[in-house]
Amino acid sequence: MKERAGAIILALLISITFSSCEYISEEDTAQEAINPTTEAVNEENNIEESISATTAPTQLIEESITPAVKNDNTDIIPVILETPPFSYYISDRVKPDDKQPIQLTMISSTYNEITDDDIWFIDNNLIYNTYGVPNSYKNITGNQQDEKAKLREDLLRTSAFYDDSYIYDGYVSGFGDDYILNIYDWNSLELMYVLDFSNYCYTPEYVFDDFDYIQQIVNWAAIKDNILFVSHSHNTYAKSSNNMNGYITAIDLSDMTILWRTEPLVSNACNFELIDDVIISGYGFTDEPDFLYQIDTSSGKIIDKIPLKTAAEYIIRKDNVLYVRTYNMNYEFEISR
Repeated sequence: MKERAGAIILALLISITFSSCEYISEEDTAQEAINPTTEAVNEENNIEESISATTAPTQLIEESITPAVKNDNTDIIPVILETPPFSYYISDRVKPDDKQPIQLTMISSTYNEITDDDIWFIDNNLIYNTYGVPNSYKNITGNQQDEKAKLREDLLRTSAFYDDSYIYDGYVSGFGDDYILNIYDWNSLELMYVLDFSNYCYTPEYVFDDFDYIQQIVNWAAIKDNILFVSHSHNTYAKSSNNMNGYITAIDLSDMTILWRTEPLVSNACNFELIDDVIISGYGFTDEPDFLYQIDTSSGKIIDKIPLKTAAEYIIRKDNVLYVRTYNMNYEFEISR
């Protein structure tokens, strides 16, 4: 967690939901011969019922991150981003630097209890840079009160996360037809960007019967050198969207044009890590290959991948160790260049 002026409040248990990162039980999936998409949705509901909505990792909380976001720039017009390509793309404006992958040496790999996410965070003293968002449907008050949300009653805030410079709030309409990402300056809490990713939600080809399950939403985002790196995916089988799922896109914030987009099936974990000039992401699903990927930030190309036993859920760097939690495994990798 970032260090700020002022004293850090003592360790505080907070409640945040993992609604955007609930994955399907891979062992249970193989046991029932039902429609794959229906199976995925049913298992997600079962997981949600079995885990208390207040389950959360331990985090250190600073006063500077808990106040309401200022009610400034409420009239800012959302930028509707152009429809992205659904295969690898790089703009003619981009001059790749051919970055070298980070060396990741496995330190350990152990089985986890599947539902013990909070214990993993606590035992390793890890910080997952998210806020708990209010959810009236689940009677959750959250720990970040955004006054602007009251002015956008047509939207439901579904996620809130941050890094050293920005706060990112995700919104989706009640009908799930669009997706808005608000980006605030960390220091001033000024609303900097309102981005409409509606054109990212649905692929041009898909399985008709699975349409209700293939909406791709923002999983994570980060900004470096005025470039927004953002991951999108849906939470069902890749074949439902003709394998066009799980992308990271680089967007030039000066003109909102796409600089590059990865090939599909590289990012559907809850988050990714931006380390130097490399993005470390994870993709996997039931009956699909599970990998930890390294993406060149100058080109969007895959420069390395490590097989995992099950799909990555959380990817968190602490000092020179990369902690990766998958569906039923915990990995630790030493980071070196």
